[in-house]
Amino acid sequence: MQQIDLDNHNLNFELELQYARARQRQRRRSVILIVFAIMSIFYVFLQPNQYADKSNQIPYSQNNGTNNITETNATVLSIQQHFQTLEKLLLQQFQGQWTNSQNITNNLAEANFQKTSYQNRSQIELKLKLIEGQFLEDYSNQFAFYLNSSQLILPLEDNHYVFENVRGAYRKSSVFENDQPSVEIQANLTLIFNNVNLDSDLLDDITLELKAHYILQSETFYFNSNLNIINIDNKAIIYSTIVSILSVIQFISCLKLMKDFINENRMATQFSLFIFVFLMIFDGYLGIVHFFLAQKSEYFLTPAFLELVLFFFLELKLAKHIWQERFINLQDNLNLRSELYLFHLKFYLLSIIVVLLLYFLIYYNIFLIVINLYLLPQIIHVAYKGQYVEFDKIFVFGLLSTRLFIPIYYRGCPYNILHAEVSYLTVISIILLFAAQVVLYYYQCQIGPRFFLPKWLRPKTHEYFVEQPLEGECAICITSLNELPTESQLENKFIAKIISQNQNKLMETPCGHHFHSICLTKWMNVKLNCPTCRSILPPLI
Repeated sequence: MQQIDLDNHNLNFELELQYARARQRQRRRSVILIVFAIMSIFYVFLQPNQYADKSNQIPYSQNNGTNNITETNATVLSIQQHFQTLEKLLLQQFQGQWTNSQNITNNLAEANFQKTSYQNRSQIELKLKLIEGQFLEDYSNQFAFYLNSSQLILPLEDNHYVFENVRGAYRKSSVFENDQPSVEIQANLTLIFNNVNLDSDLLDDITLELKAHYILQSETFYFNSNLNIINIDNKAIIYSTIVSILSVIQFISCLKLMKDFINENRMATQFSLFIFVFLMIFDGYLGIVHFFLAQKSEYFLTPAFLELVLFFFLELKLAKHIWQERFINLQDNLNLRSELYLFHLKFYLLSIIVVLLLYFLIYYNIFLIVINLYLLPQIIHVAYKGQYVEFDKIFVFGLLSTRLFIPIYYRGCPYNILHAEVSYLTVISIILLFAAQVVLYYYQCQIGPRFFLPKWLRPKTHEYFVEQPLEGECAICITSLNELPTESQLENKFIAKIISQNQNKLMETPCGHHFHSICLTKWMNVKLNCPTCRSILPPLI
């Protein structure tokens, strides 16, 4: 009996083991089936062009019935290798002419290739700008075509690419009107590269023939374009050399101003703090932009380095020196510290605002004109303070005028590096407005800080000159008030004229202190506070 029970037990164990194995095989089959279903779904979504609606596609004359060709593994590999050769042209720029159905050939075309992704697949984006108009900036047709290997048409030829049913976008841009919104289009493209060996690293003499048929609002359009590759290194060398030379001039000008500030040949309080803070932020922004452009060409590293040096080591010190000269008379450390915190707060807020404006509005012509009004804050500062200053050629021509090159380049050169649209009106406006600022500032230094203001806008002035003889000493030259100094005032012709008209008079401040006219005038040309009690003084005129 025990033997029978043992046999039955073994039989039951074997049956249970077979049943468990059968259930395990069933689970494996279920898992494989689920994985296969998921992969099939992903395959459908990742290959949208194979399942697209054929009714909306453009009939292509060069198809030659090749859609019926069975693609073997060798064919697929050939398509992938053929498509990968286009990656040699990434970040390259092409320029040339284009024609449309009316055979107009005097228009400028610009194109470049970039790598993007769509539905988790890498593809190449062909950006194309067809510019039309008398001055090249009137109107532009902007296209974006998204190319992938599944759109290539067989049979393949060397340097000859035919794409069918390409997904794209189109919009029309104008300087006179608001840009139209982008519209989705479908297109057939033919790309023919001449004088090219994509196996070589030299891409200097490539020409591109581009033919496109696209559907826009149920109508079919076409255009042809002949483009030549632009060697960005040659353009970058010329551009970087000029910008580097101008940065060196600005570097030397900053050193000269710093030396004069330290030696008190030029007083820091005569300059607007806003100008140096803005220049510092602008140079930092340009340094970062040129650093990113160095990814295309290493020649941009030199201007990026020089502009960042200007930002960190010179203009920052100049702005700090001007700020210190303004608050050097504060005796209370608590007030001085609060003023320092307020200065940093204003600086960071201004930096954020300027960087955001530069990032979003740099391509607007009006904004470019406004940011080049460099001398306007200085003119306002001198008129507000009422101080007589010298016309500083280093400040005007060495530090400010050299910054006009970059906006003039991007708005005046049709073949600039960033493909920015030219606007000769903007260039002329920038030059004329800067010249007008220089003329106004020059006469402001020669005639008077408020000569251009009408009398009803000028603040009330204090009558400094008194005639009665006084006893005591002048706190500036430490001599008797009755002994008039023979030194002449030569710093400003207009001030010298005022002093000569009041040669035998003394000057009395609103706080009741008396000084020689020449002594106090020189003092007020540096600081507008009383030499005795440090109270604030109103301007002379």
